[in-house]
Amino acid sequence: MAKAEWLTQHVQYIKGLKSPTATQSLLVELAAIPNPTAQESRQLDKLVRLEKINQKADAMRAEAARMLSARREDQRKARTRELIELGGIVSMVNFPVDRGTLTGALLWALDQFGADDDLQHTLKKRGDTFIAQRENEKKVETQGSAEVAAEAAAAEKAPA
Repeated sequence: MAKAEWLTQHVQYIKGLKSPTATQSLLVELAAIPNPTAQESRQLDKLVRLEKINQKADAMRAEAARMLSARREDQRKARTRELIELGGIVSMVNFPVDRGTLTGALLWALDQFGADDDLQHTLKKRGDTFIAQRENEKKVETQGSAEVAAEAAAAEKAPA
């Protein structure tokens, strides 16, 4: 885009602003001079360069804000996923879904961790074993369902 074209468009943009900056007001004023002197032309060129730098800075600020917003969104999604997984664990072990009971059980476990240094390791091992067993059971169920479906499909295709 040519300098004159950019300047014309940008002056129109600045005129549309509710409260342009002092620099932008000077730019509009200098751009309106029909036959500028050499000094006025140099000053206008400097203001144009400054305005372009400000545009780039605004774009970079907006990009940084988008990145931070995306990061916060990713963190929020990760926290939500973790909470859902924890709720799934409570459901998986058929624990009573009562906030008071669950909180009491967790507080009791924390108290026990302080009294028995090895308890946390023991409970983790037991929990990991339980979760692994559940996952294996689900795999077997899924494979069994797939095999039954395959047999049914084969039976339908077989001539009577």
